[in-house]
Amino acid sequence: MKTRLKPTRLLRKSLLSAVLLGAAAFAPAMYAAVPHESGVSADQTAARINEEGAAALRTVSCSSVSCLQNALKNALPGDRILLAPGTYKGTFSSAVNGTQSNPITIESRDPANQALISGTSAGGGYCLKITGDNWVIQNLKFTNAQKGIILDNSNDTLISGVEVYGIGYEGVHFRDGSSRGILENSYIHDTGTVNKGFGEGVYVGSAEGASYNQTVNDTIIRGVRIGPNVTAEHIDIKERTSGTLVENCIFNGTGISGENYADSFIDVKGNHAVIRNNTGWRNGNTVITDAFQLHQIVAGWGVNNEFSGNTVNLDQSSAYVINASQGTEAKAHGNVRNPAGNLYKGNVTTY
Repeated sequence: MKTRLKPTRLLRKSLLSAVLLGAAAFAPAMYAAVPHESGVSADQTAARINEEGAAALRTVSCSSVSCLQNALKNALPGDRILLAPGTYKGTFSSAVNGTQSNPITIESRDPANQALISGTSAGGGYCLKITGDNWVIQNLKFTNAQKGIILDNSNDTLISGVEVYGIGYEGVHFRDGSSRGILENSYIHDTGTVNKGFGEGVYVGSAEGASYNQTVNDTIIRGVRIGPNVTAEHIDIKERTSGTLVENCIFNGTGISGENYADSFIDVKGNHAVIRNNTGWRNGNTVITDAFQLHQIVAGWGVNNEFSGNTVNLDQSSAYVINASQGTEAKAHGNVRNPAGNLYKGNVTTY
């Protein structure tokens, strides 16, 4: 969730460093082929988890809520949790760590018929919360909770090929010290169904004053379709976060509400963010006053951000491509605006 200090719409809503290159470098390991035992009876396998050797690499096939809960709770590095087609209703979480060479994977058994993880109400709870490192969450659907997927203090976790929708607040949240997380090739829509001002598609970090560790670094968001009916910003990059990369995403502005200052595709308050090669469509939504905005919530933050190769379709001439409010700064290169009109406002340096 976001909290805002109000003066002058103030304090609003990370050139990628060598650290980010390190983040990207872990990705091949996440995809590395890992041998698994063939699936046996779902509930029997889950029940035996504590009895097997710690070095075992297993496939746990689930078709029930209880099996999924047990598999998440008792997972070991290298586990592959396969969900049969169907709906799994409840609140699911795990605090287990995978390793870089043997991440823990949760995915649909049939990617063409994805399993649906459903919360109990869009007004509360979450679908899936991971507080361990080195997970792969892929080819799943998430709906009907206040929050979709939450990573808390979860490092080197990959979210791929998911659909998140029908969520009361934000869709995917990288939170509480989670770093080097990746969200890719996914679809997020229809968020903020309970509170429009808190309905971000992707939320990176936490607002100033929150009880969570705000240091969320080197997050990658790539190839993600966001919207329609994402009621707050499509991506909100909070203060005290660094090295966020957003690339090759598509933003459908239909449904951005304007509530709680939500009036752009991306709001950057952190440092060293790179926003590149994305496409945005305003779709006649007059609430959207700028494609990308920068705001300073904390002194020294909201700087050294870069926007390049983005194409934004803004319907008319007045909305800015980048609006950098007082105290922030950005570099810009090769951004295209349709139709021609306002490009940059504030401390934006072109190169």
